[in-house]
Amino acid sequence: MNLWTILPVKMLHRTKSRLAGVLSPDERAALTLHLLERTLGLLPLVPGLGETAVITQDPVVSQLATQFGCQTLAELPGSGLNGAVSAGVALAAQNGASHCLILPSDLPFLQANELAELVGLAETAVSQPTVILCGDRQQQGTNALIVPTEVGFCFGYGRNSFQYHQHEATRLKLPCNIANLPTLQFDLDTEQDWALYKANCFLKS
Repeated sequence: MNLWTILPVKMLHRTKSRLAGVLSPDERAALTLHLLERTLGLLPLVPGLGETAVITQDPVVSQLATQFGCQTLAELPGSGLNGAVSAGVALAAQNGASHCLILPSDLPFLQANELAELVGLAETAVSQPTVILCGDRQQQGTNALIVPTEVGFCFGYGRNSFQYHQHEATRLKLPCNIANLPTLQFDLDTEQDWALYKANCFLKS
């Protein structure tokens, strides 16, 4: 299995808008960059992960990704998250990837051992095309998704994407394995999340 990781990253000044009540735009951009750097540092520690592709319009993000040896691809204006992910998967497939792990770049408690567990699920299912899905704590969003590159999977990030991606697997007649991994399931989106993050590992994770 040749598994690429796809990291879509917005323009830094547009990230973490739901934290505007507690962080300035510069602070939100710095937080996003910090979490991206942390994620890029973790990925090489996970057995079974191959190349990483960062899809972004932001030059600072592209520069950081290049420093970590990642592929970079300019997100087309107006393509949105689903367009960015689709472009990343297409790039991976063109370069020999059999599967892609689509991962947010800003999961603050992400740990290499849980990523390795997720990859292990994909490796045990390699004899049959299978979707591996990890939602958020509410089981509404999608925090990690492994898909085969050649099945024509249509991404539906946004509201209720966890359910959408299950339905897409059903449409394609693919098994869908659900993973419940705590460090993958924690988002840093709300002021309550921010308070928990600060209390546990602010700038230590």
